[in-house]
Amino acid sequence: MADTWREQLLPASFRDVTFLIEDTSTPVGRKVQLHEYPKRDEAYTEQMGKVARVHRVKAYVIGPDCFERRDKLLKALETEGEGTLVHPWLGQMLVVPGAAEMAHSRREGGMVTFELTFYPGNAQANPSVRSNTARMTAQTSASYWSSALDRYKSAMAKVDTARINLIGLQNGLTGVFVVLAGQFSPLSGAIGSVRSLAQMLTNTPSSLSSLFSGYFSDLGLSTFKGASIASTSGGGNAGSSASSATVSIATSPTSAGAATFDSYSNAVATVSSHAEDAASIDAVPVSSGTDTTAAAQALANLVQDAVLVQATATVAQMPVNAAAAALESTPSVDQQLIDPVVRAEVPVAQDVIAARDSLDQAFWQASLKADATYYPTINAARQQVVRHLTAVAASGVQLVSVTPLETVPAVVLAYRRFGDATREGEIVQRNKINHPGFVPAAPLQVARE
Repeated sequence: MADTWREQLLPASFRDVTFLIEDTSTPVGRKVQLHEYPKRDEAYTEQMGKVARVHRVKAYVIGPDCFERRDKLLKALETEGEGTLVHPWLGQMLVVPGAAEMAHSRREGGMVTFELTFYPGNAQANPSVRSNTARMTAQTSASYWSSALDRYKSAMAKVDTARINLIGLQNGLTGVFVVLAGQFSPLSGAIGSVRSLAQMLTNTPSSLSSLFSGYFSDLGLSTFKGASIASTSGGGNAGSSASSATVSIATSPTSAGAATFDSYSNAVATVSSHAEDAASIDAVPVSSGTDTTAAAQALANLVQDAVLVQATATVAQMPVNAAAAALESTPSVDQQLIDPVVRAEVPVAQDVIAARDSLDQAFWQASLKADATYYPTINAARQQVVRHLTAVAASGVQLVSVTPLETVPAVVLAYRRFGDATREGEIVQRNKINHPGFVPAAPLQVARE
């Protein structure tokens, strides 16, 4: 025997919160617009599609725990977005909760009544396209480096190495070697000194480009793979017999400085350092002789491009932050001592924007020396880096100014502000507080979240 209609009814719920239903109503059919005209007997009926099924429900919760069940239903109704409604007569559907009426009555003690409205949900959203700016930035860094190598080789092909003054070249490359030692320590360790660098540039200029290509091969970019790591270094002045020695270096992703993503704060600091060093070697001092100055400038341009390529690769590793789920409840300080709150790092928008602007300025500086062939490449890299860092900043958290009412320890302020006592170091570091136990009652920069 088939189930009766009562047995076929489903238990009503919304977002897994159950309640009882007294009655429901839902408009059905099609929308029709009637057009009537003066002095005409016939009317025109225009069909406008199906009527939206807006469900109006009279519901109630009852029992000794009615207030607890009421609060759960209120939370479900006031949560933004779509939810699943189990309708006793119509089954399961995706809806958006609308305005509702809640009523209490002393006469009907132990019961709370609701008049609910549910609108149709948009289960089938329109497709959208979002650019993968991180991947595009990584691809840009490879093409950028390829063009930088071509520019270096073209510049050195015009230099008469026999006319280079080694002492003048050393003086012109002092700042370049400082940046080389700071940003590419495996290379500076293999080269040894600024004198050896000048000798390599004079005798075997191609060996320097091979060293850089070998270094970048560990970044995983296709253009860098397969580059020769071994190169030849010559000693002595131009025109003298060069003693050759094989230089071999081994780099790792961590030494490359851009192959792995550690944290937003470290990445921002690294990018800012890249921008500062790239700007510092934009031009070399004028040395004795045109060829000496041209050789020094060619190498300075190569090292500057290498720094900017490394910055571009670092930027490509910074992900656009996904929205993190909020904590349902704040654990007490004692609980956090035993089990600290684990939170995903969120980029600080102001820090990312500052790094973006400094790197943008360094790219502009470098592009002013580019010819018509090289300029589109470096400008494309600049635009892509700016585009990706803008997306990262947009996904981050803003800083706000907060003034404590009294002097408090940083751990107390962090717990009051974020519900996370472990973030005291963030407040201390950003505001340069002398002692974490005494945060002054002065304006502080803290994250908005």
